[in-house]
Amino acid sequence: MPASKSRLKAELPKTGALRKVWGYREPVLWAAVTVLVATGQWPTVKGWYYRATGTAAPTSAVAWRSDLGGALVEARSTHKRVLVAFSASWCPPCIAMKHDVWPDPDVARAIDAGYVPLMVDADQDNGLSARYQVEGIPAVLVLDADGRVVKRNDGFLPRDGMLTFLASTAGPGAN
Repeated sequence: MPASKSRLKAELPKTGALRKVWGYREPVLWAAVTVLVATGQWPTVKGWYYRATGTAAPTSAVAWRSDLGGALVEARSTHKRVLVAFSASWCPPCIAMKHDVWPDPDVARAIDAGYVPLMVDADQDNGLSARYQVEGIPAVLVLDADGRVVKRNDGFLPRDGMLTFLASTAGPGAN
């Protein structure tokens, strides 16, 4: 055997040694992967938990409208924008928002200050999802008084994320 091959062979750890080292790292690696996945999917996990335990959402602090036409008329007369939240009763992140975001008094104050809020059930929306190209829920859109999209967020927003989103898109009537 040439000297270079024997030296290379001597430098490589034995298969048993690799298994032993990997044996210690594998549970740690799987735990880290599990934590990362759970963290990334936390709104979904929370929504499943709320649904599985039958935990009712607190009363929303937001006075939701249910008609886009009426919301646009109100937006024109109050010089506010329309905040459209697309949701569904079966959607775990939507359920988490119903528990953690919409009942929050700070979120309600921010919405009341600059928006006319409209909640849309994605399963019964009469074409609004198609009109605004909503392909996944939850989705939150800000519309001007003519119904044009000013800004959108596709996906879950926690309380602080919602407050930041609202502050960045407040209309001319906002305080």
